[in-house]
Amino acid sequence: MGDHLHPKKKDDFNINLDFISSLPAEILQKILGKLPIKEVARNSILSSKWKDSWAEIPDLVFKEDCTPSQLTRIVDMVLLAHKGPITTFELDGEYASDEAINRWLAILSQNAIKNLRLRFDIFEDCKIPSSIFSCQKLEQLDISECSIDAPECFEGFKLLRNLSVSNCYLWGTTIEKLVSSCPLLENLTLSYIFEHDNILIRGPNLRRLSILGRFTHLSLEAPKLISASIFRDCVPLFGYQTFDLVNDGSKSKILCALGQLSNIEDLEIGSMFCAYLASGPIPKKLPVTFHHLKKIVIHLYGRTKEEVETALCIFRNAPNVKTLYLRIPSQNIWEEQRNRNISLFKHLQEVKILGFTDVVSTLGFAKFILSTAPELEKLVLDEDDVSGLEDSLAFVMKLASFSRLSSKAVIVFDRSSSN
Repeated sequence: MGDHLHPKKKDDFNINLDFISSLPAEILQKILGKLPIKEVARNSILSSKWKDSWAEIPDLVFKEDCTPSQLTRIVDMVLLAHKGPITTFELDGEYASDEAINRWLAILSQNAIKNLRLRFDIFEDCKIPSSIFSCQKLEQLDISECSIDAPECFEGFKLLRNLSVSNCYLWGTTIEKLVSSCPLLENLTLSYIFEHDNILIRGPNLRRLSILGRFTHLSLEAPKLISASIFRDCVPLFGYQTFDLVNDGSKSKILCALGQLSNIEDLEIGSMFCAYLASGPIPKKLPVTFHHLKKIVIHLYGRTKEEVETALCIFRNAPNVKTLYLRIPSQNIWEEQRNRNISLFKHLQEVKILGFTDVVSTLGFAKFILSTAPELEKLVLDEDDVSGLEDSLAFVMKLASFSRLSSKAVIVFDRSSSN
């Protein structure tokens, strides 16, 4: 019986020997798209079908561990042999020469590239060639470790929806040009950007914004913005430059940065950005009420009275906040607010205290929240912060003794609350 079965097994083996090659072209392209480019190139010698499929992969991702010259040869080989459209091009590694990048971008612009990601290991006076601005079909652009200078003739990426710029130097008004001339832009991330006097974000359809960098002035004109995270405190990559906070007595910094965010739902403010907002006139009432704002994260160290007043200004204009994460200021301002019968948080449900500055101010804030928030469900403190106090038991007992306006309010100790 074994002799009869053996030929059948051999036939089955021959039938399945090139099973992958028999797959439809679109499936084969997806499989090859998951492999490193060098592996794909090696496998292309197995059959003509593999070679054709490799040359038609729409998503090209280069994450090769090789020298710049080797990377240049690989990318050149792939682009020259490629057939059909290129939807995605990702390059993550050592910086290639200006000439090579310019050559690749020229090819990509002719292929109606939609998603472009250029992330280099180390900034080495790398300036992105102007040919990038001819990629008019871009929908997503992600650039890091380089400098960018938008030419005067640049009229925008009309289809761009997502823009991420990290560890880059943006010349002149490049940020303003990039944002204002991209009418469909919805998501903008600016990380570790430095040496900027004025940043103007004018985005009619901008929905999400994240900024981490150093600047002297920020203006936001984004009426559809629903989420914003702004940090002004970071270490420059291209040489330290101090930006002093100057109160020139002119228009309020809060008005310029937040005064038009009528649809904001989620707002995070870093400590140095709060100090920046406090360096100008602080209005008691903003021209816009943040009716949609449900969550506020604010790192408030309260070094000055103006910083505390800035936070209170934001709170007063956000009547529907449900979630508040707050780094407590070192000043105990809350007893005064409670004595004035000020209810800042009518709909507040959850509060997290992001680290302790001192026991008095923390207890003062907890007492204020518990006695003035009618819908509060939980007040969260970091368990490690509490256990680290010299008299943690007395602190907990004092906290438990405070009266609560909400019958649902509980105090929770959580190790992850300050993350």
